[in-house]
Amino acid sequence: MVVSEETQPTVEGDAAISKKAAKKAAKAAEKQQKKTEHKAASGQQPTEAPESDCSEGRYGVRKLIQSSGEHRDRVYSDVVDLGVALDGQDVWVRARLHTSRAKGKQCFAVLRQNSSTVQMLVSVSEERNVSKQMVKFVGSITKESIVDVKGLVVKTSSPVESCSVRDVELVAEEVWQVSAARAQLPLQIEDASRPEKNDDPEALKIRVNQDTRLDNRILDLRTPANQAIFRVEAGVCRLFRDILTRKEQYPEPDSPTTMTHRPAWRVCLKSARHVTASVKPHTGDEYDFLIDTEQGPVRMLAPDW
Repeated sequence: MVVSEETQPTVEGDAAISKKAAKKAAKAAEKQQKKTEHKAASGQQPTEAPESDCSEGRYGVRKLIQSSGEHRDRVYSDVVDLGVALDGQDVWVRARLHTSRAKGKQCFAVLRQNSSTVQMLVSVSEERNVSKQMVKFVGSITKESIVDVKGLVVKTSSPVESCSVRDVELVAEEVWQVSAARAQLPLQIEDASRPEKNDDPEALKIRVNQDTRLDNRILDLRTPANQAIFRVEAGVCRLFRDILTRKEQYPEPDSPTTMTHRPAWRVCLKSARHVTASVKPHTGDEYDFLIDTEQGPVRMLAPDW
């Protein structure tokens, strides 16, 4: 019988194919064996019970009150009023989380209320029912979030130089997040609070541009400088109003009419920035005033409604 060359099998090609198939089969078997061993090992390991949280119900995200009257009788203390006189007392404070630094079983944070700041300490303690989960939660709160803190006022062994309240700190017992801020803010309050000119060569050269401040005015107004400006403006207005009320029985009319243009007295007030004497009422039926300035007396007209 004669076999043509086209139908005659190649022994070498069949041997190569069989070797490749054997290798693939060996790899598949090895892979399947590893899967079986992994499943068996995972099934033999004992399931660890979840760690108990002794701080449950003492921290978390505060739910909406929805006019339920909850916590209506709670009395909050101002940060500026915290001092040695309250040492050993429990107080409630509502403030913004300025900064926080968590490490291990402790978390240090700075609470800011207006321009006043105080240091807060959250550490694991069975006596105060503070768990690791609570410390981790406080460390995860974003900056500028509003929080409610119940803490023990403790006198510090050394002054806290980074806060305006230096003699005491708050040892937290309850921490509730009232309103959360964004994780990434367009600017940091500590950066916006830095002076534009700093003679310290070791200071950080971080400057927030004016356009960034104006685009995020709600954050820029929280800096200590702007807070101080607000208080100076409020003090001047209060003094001005008290003088008029006490001496001249000024009724302070407030018309509800919508203004289509600026009143005349605002224009006059711009030229009276340097006031050196008290306000003197001008004789007449209308509410006109004379203000003594460094440039001379300036008449402040009543608004032209």
